Amino acid sequence: MFVKRTAFVAGFSAVLLTVNLVSAQTYTVRGGAGLPFRALEDTRNKLEVYLIYGSVGLGIEYTVPSDDGTAHQWFRYRQGVHNAEPVSSTQTGATSTVLNPLPGYGYFVGLPSHPSTHYIYLIDYATVKPSLTSFTYASASDPCGMLGFSVEGTVPKILYYIPSSLVPSELKRSFTLSYQTLEWSEEDKVFTRVNEDASFADPFSLSIPAPLCDTEFRLSGDSFAEHFGLSQEFLSPVYAATAVVAYADTVLLSPAAPPNQYSASQGLSAPVSLHFTGRANDPVSFLYLWTIYREGEADKPIVRFTGKEIDYTFTTAGRYTATLGVSNRDGSCSDDSQQFTFEVSETYIDIPNAFSPGATPGVNDEFRIVYKSITNFKGYIFNRWGNKLFYWTDPAVGWDGRIKGRLAPSGTYFYVIEYRDSQGRPQKHTGPVHLMNSTTSSAPSSDTSKQ
Repeated sequence: MFVKRTAFVAGFSAVLLTVNLVSAQTYTVRGGAGLPFRALEDTRNKLEVYLIYGSVGLGIEYTVPSDDGTAHQWFRYRQGVHNAEPVSSTQTGATSTVLNPLPGYGYFVGLPSHPSTHYIYLIDYATVKPSLTSFTYASASDPCGMLGFSVEGTVPKILYYIPSSLVPSELKRSFTLSYQTLEWSEEDKVFTRVNEDASFADPFSLSIPAPLCDTEFRLSGDSFAEHFGLSQEFLSPVYAATAVVAYADTVLLSPAAPPNQYSASQGLSAPVSLHFTGRANDPVSFLYLWTIYREGEADKPIVRFTGKEIDYTFTTAGRYTATLGVSNRDGSCSDDSQQFTFEVSETYIDIPNAFSPGATPGVNDEFRIVYKSITNFKGYIFNRWGNKLFYWTDPAVGWDGRIKGRLAPSGTYFYVIEYRDSQGRPQKHTGPVHLMNSTTSSAPSSDTSKQ
């Protein structure tokens, strides 16, 4: 069986040592057990490294595209081409063959000094294949973040020489560690079990982020052994996950701000209700703890709640922080990275002293306050005789100037407004409000308003 690779070299006559420039030169490696494997193509050094398995029937061929009758002189080197030595070959037409070449040598046709000379290096994989005897996961210094492994056996270095160096280079192997973990989807807000394949050059220093679910580990390799059908494979006992990862979000439950809510100040308007939701890699994650506190008062939380979800209404001004802490069953691993900070504004209130229902439809039609962060609201409208004409408890609404469905007469009325401010203190405002309209004739008489 043959593997063909094309390169560009300079052939020369072994007798006259004259250089003949040729193109489209071909090297072919054959023999050994299984198909020879080109493990490295180093274009900078014009070198190809081949792995073979055993040397039975081993040979290298060199071919030029036309039968020009020129003899092909082969050379080999172990450490640098300056110490290269000629080797014999057989030639038929445009093809010459080196029979039984020795692994651990580089071979080439041409002059080392010529820029188009290429090289091929042979390594017998049978002499460097890994021999692993055991594999399992192991405790790590940070079991909540990283997981290590214990591997026993030997993995010899695979060394070769580039043509211009007396110092060996190492051909790196690749081992594969396969396992399962959980992956978070920010879009769907769920964890999904996924398969992971991690590649390592050194099986004795395996380390991965701690999986988020129970899993087995499978170690296989190396990649070269797989080519020759010699790969080793180990399966670990089931690993019981301990690492915890949490995600959280919050949703504003309060309705949209009404048009008369003061918006120039920063922050939310009390009372404001928020819904907090925590998610983690269950069932490894066992305990969920929400904590809410004022800025600078983390040691005096206003809320401590064990559960995945919590609704809370903020009634006083201030800067608040809500944190989620999640831990596993024995508390050995936890995640408290989820944190929200927000501000509830100070109280603001502006009470008008006049309105004109019916006079300019759509403009100043209601007696309505402008406000921010007030709770326990109550509003009253009285006529000049002290009769209550209107009562309301939602600061977002107001008096449309009507009594029993009809516009009240133009004149002076009186309001009483009571509420609690952003510090929870009771407040009360009283004063006159002037009603002006152009449909006084349709309103009841002052005697009727008096009743």
